Amino acid sequence: MNMNMRVMRQRTKITSIVLIALTTIYAFSPILESDYDCDKTAIEKKIKSKDFNRMPEFDGKITDKDFYNLSAEDNRRLWYREIESPDKTEFTHLWNAETSSNNYYASHLDFIKYYQDKQNIELAFQFGPNMDLWAYYIFVVKKIDCCYLVTRSYYRHARFITKQYAIIDELQLDSLFSVIAEQRIEQVDTVKTSDFCGYFRDNRHNKSFYINFVKDQIWVTDKQDTTLKHKEVRPEINKMYNFVDNIIKWTMTYP
Repeated sequence: MNMNMRVMRQRTKITSIVLIALTTIYAFSPILESDYDCDKTAIEKKIKSKDFNRMPEFDGKITDKDFYNLSAEDNRRLWYREIESPDKTEFTHLWNAETSSNNYYASHLDFIKYYQDKQNIELAFQFGPNMDLWAYYIFVVKKIDCCYLVTRSYYRHARFITKQYAIIDELQLDSLFSVIAEQRIEQVDTVKTSDFCGYFRDNRHNKSFYINFVKDQIWVTDKQDTTLKHKEVRPEINKMYNFVDNIIKWTMTYP
């Protein structure tokens, strides 16, 4: 009887300790979860700081003339900084196909090489070249705290035409990855093509791949004349286009 009483008291003490522990965990769990919230207001403030993406060896020290005398490698470094910047820099207007042979030209293969295992870059992809003077749509997704800065550049004839940005949370980024996962992809090789393609560097899943948008089309029977057929973009590609065009809410910063 005494042994039973002792066991019951011990069980009561253990139960009390467990209840206190669980109460403590649940009491503090909202605070812990809030650490992972995307504070877009804080990120807006951070990316608008004059020190964001700053390159002190160039910023405020290079004249227009000096810019065109930079080495091809320095010009390349500044170009990649440019596409990761949500707003224009002091050099945005200086890229010009006719001005300097050292000015960087967009390259799918170099893009993949540059962003492979790049710190804080979750995803980078570019579509091009299109028929609008060899233009590229360039996207970079960079993790900042618990948010993701997405930059979008339109680079035509070796000039920056527009720049936009958006701040998204992890759920939105997961949705983008899900849309990309629906695509028919090819492994990146060294073969260059002038076809309109999308090249992707996915650092979350440690892989690189591309989509040939020209070849990856389907024949569709004309609705009015069933004897005729025409090519259309696959529905899953249109879904991806719609996501990057409309689901992500962009802020235009340039011009």
